[in-house]
Amino acid sequence: MTISWGGRAKQMWQAVSKQVPAPLAPPDTFPIDEVAEMLRDIGIALIEVQVPSGVVESRLERIARRYTSEPVRVVALPTVLIVQVGRVGHEVAASTGGTTQLDRAGKVDAVARLATAGAVAPRDAVRDITTARTARPRFGPVMILVGYVITTLGFGIVINPAWTALWAYVFLGAVVGAVVVVAGRIPTLAVIIPSLSAALVTTLAIWFVADAANDELLRIIAPALVATLPGLSLTIGAMELAGGAIMAGSSRLVYGVVQLMLLAFGVAIGVAIAGRPGSPAVADRMGPLSFYVAIIVIGIGLYIYLSAPRGSLLWVTAAVAVALIGQKIGGLFLSSAHSGALGALLVFPFAVAAAKLKTAPPVFVMLLAAFWSLVPGALGFESITAAAVQRSLDAATLGNTFSAVFSIALGTLVAWSIYDTVFARRDDGLNSGKLEA
Repeated sequence: MTISWGGRAKQMWQAVSKQVPAPLAPPDTFPIDEVAEMLRDIGIALIEVQVPSGVVESRLERIARRYTSEPVRVVALPTVLIVQVGRVGHEVAASTGGTTQLDRAGKVDAVARLATAGAVAPRDAVRDITTARTARPRFGPVMILVGYVITTLGFGIVINPAWTALWAYVFLGAVVGAVVVVAGRIPTLAVIIPSLSAALVTTLAIWFVADAANDELLRIIAPALVATLPGLSLTIGAMELAGGAIMAGSSRLVYGVVQLMLLAFGVAIGVAIAGRPGSPAVADRMGPLSFYVAIIVIGIGLYIYLSAPRGSLLWVTAAVAVALIGQKIGGLFLSSAHSGALGALLVFPFAVAAAKLKTAPPVFVMLLAAFWSLVPGALGFESITAAAVQRSLDAATLGNTFSAVFSIALGTLVAWSIYDTVFARRDDGLNSGKLEA
């Protein structure tokens, strides 16, 4: 018996794609209180790995339909989750802090996938999600520091591809990376990281780096401060606000703006301590291929610094490449503050399609890496910092800042709307309804 080309293609697709497991039991098999506890723990874990609140609500509702026929209400905010199942199961959880640890996001997503299919008992899901939430990063402090330095070098080549500035990116990246690693072990220092890092880097750059690198101060220090730039918070907040989640979106946006202001204040302090830098000389620029080398460098750096899941290096790098190349193409016909829209528009369908393959990480792991590479806060940081140093904050500066943020959010929302309209209704359930973590 011969197999048609369509049959062969189907077999090949099944061999390389992730399959939806069968449900363990029909709805209403497990006690409501266990279902409510499972929804609470999965939901707060999704919030902690930076999944937008609307996505969390939608995903928990889909999980609930696999386990109960009772009405379910979910309210998700950036740090709080409220779940009610019927009139009995009522759970409230608060998060003590988010994380960009990508391997944790992958583990949380694995449990959520099983629950979405109804393929795990509630108690087992609670146990597995607790293990995922307490998982340590794959890499130790030294490797995380190395990853941060590599990431800084890559972003430096993208933002300011000057040969004389390479050593400055490595030096300043190591300084900020050390601060971030130490602060990660002392949570009480997290509040002052933006101002402390910015002030320290600015002072060192003026004293030892800027003149030697023959370049402008802000272009030298911006790559090193990538970890403290609130680009991810601003982008997700803009997505939530545009999607109708007013409380979640506005609170996240306010948080991001405050972080951005603290960074600018730190730079102003550094300038006050070290004095204003002199006029830089013209630095030798790298060739056009440096941009594509930087993509690989950023992919490797983010893979280590964000502790991405095993085997995801190529996928993380590919997501970074799609985002940055899309942003570069967008820059041909859009302003620099708006070019991120095309990068976000292109990386979303790539992540959704790639996540269906067995070897690929979850959608949101790739999207997080892509959002980092787009650095939506970088342009805003440079403009606001320049205004802070020169004491001339105006409407145009604020406009450029929020244009960079909302352009990326708009690109993601447009891509999601197209996907939801065209593909979601005939999806196999693996990624249906909303973004996967």
